[in-house]
Amino acid sequence: MNKNTYISLLIILILFTLSNCKNSSNSLDLNNFAVKDTAKIIKFKISDTEKNSIVISRNNNLNIWKIEGSDYLANQSSVDLLMETFYRVRVKQDVPNATFNTVINRLSVRHKKVEIFFNNDSPFKTWYIGSPTQDHMGTYMLLQNKNQKSSKPYITYKPGMYGSLDVRFFTDWKGWRSPKIFNYSNPKKIKKIEVNFNEKPNETYTISYINDTIKLFDINNKTLSKYDTIQVKHYLSHFNNISYNKIIFEKQQFLDSVFKNKPHYSFILTDISNHKINVDFWKIKDENSSTGWDVEYGYIRVNKNNELLRAQYFNWEILFKPLSFYTNRYY
Repeated sequence: MNKNTYISLLIILILFTLSNCKNSSNSLDLNNFAVKDTAKIIKFKISDTEKNSIVISRNNNLNIWKIEGSDYLANQSSVDLLMETFYRVRVKQDVPNATFNTVINRLSVRHKKVEIFFNNDSPFKTWYIGSPTQDHMGTYMLLQNKNQKSSKPYITYKPGMYGSLDVRFFTDWKGWRSPKIFNYSNPKKIKKIEVNFNEKPNETYTISYINDTIKLFDINNKTLSKYDTIQVKHYLSHFNNISYNKIIFEKQQFLDSVFKNKPHYSFILTDISNHKINVDFWKIKDENSSTGWDVEYGYIRVNKNNELLRAQYFNWEILFKPLSFYTNRYY
């Protein structure tokens, strides 16, 4: 080997080494997807490559999660499911070399992006969630820690779970919205309830509950002295986990036809923070029923907004206690 050939080979070797070093320095392998301190999460954003997105944020003072940009509470069970996923997600294995490029290409074209925030400035971690593996026992995911994005994806899973993780992350607000209308697990958080029976006005009443002192008023706002105080106080405990079960997507003409009618029942609940929830309840006509009314469902409207919801009687009928229920045995 002559001197010139040797020098040429040496230059090629040096350039190859420098190139490998450069590629190595640009390669970043991140695989710690889990968030161990989920209590620090103040919000998370889910977006997809179809330009859909949703942000779920926490109000630490009230200990509630809301759909950001709306007045709707987030479904707590869905939030809990994601918190568990953030905490328990694990790497199952590397992406096999034979499918590595295919997975990378698919991730770049179609993915769900999940940004997890500890503060409002920038995400603490970002997940890029791809498709499930062929056996649906894992999910292709790529991690970004703050501004550092991993150069390779992994197959992830949650121990004890059969199926892929991607289905847990969705952007549809109807799926994220909490169905709960009244959710006062502690009756002491309730200050006043007005219950109106529009078909039988004399059964209308108001309950005032302040500092463990309970008072019952009739339709004329007259204080009653003879009534079952235990049952009245127990009634307040029913305003927990009262929900709608369906949003009625009909034309405005149909909504107006319901709203123009006087509701059969109305509730106005005021809590100790002076937050009011006003609910109107209509029975639904059913010619095939012996009573003339649907025995399973009714319509409700919350806070006079332009939205009609369907409610199930088995969940709501416990609230339909008339004034006579508390006073009959005293008269």
